[in-house]
Amino acid sequence: MNFRAMSESKIEFIWDTVVTQIEGDRLVKQLMLKNTENAKISTLELAGIFIAIGSEPNSAQWWGLLPSDQGGYVITNELMEVKISRIFTGDIHHNSVKQAITAAGDGATAAISAGRFLSF
Repeated sequence: MNFRAMSESKIEFIWDTVVTQIEGDRLVKQLMLKNTENAKISTLELAGIFIAIGSEPNSAQWWGLLPSDQGGYVITNELMEVKISRIFTGDIHHNSVKQAITAAGDGATAAISAGRFLSF
């Protein structure tokens, strides 16, 4: 939890809620929201949004099978290759900066590395 953000009066936190729709023509105008506790639907008018999916890796199915750090991130080399031969990862690797642009780059690196491996 970012406590600095929580102390900012210009930021409103809406807990237990998911976005069901983003509305607007060329610009975002409002969000349709659904409360996950009581299913109540509401709208939130705004001028822009930042979308994030979280900062924890979705790697639980690999725990114990692949080398990983305490946070669940898979340990790879710079080519996104796991120490176990023929396994490559993308954005779930150790030291990921958790940004969309680097996730795309990490995925591309893994794909190129796997392609090079297969061509030998």
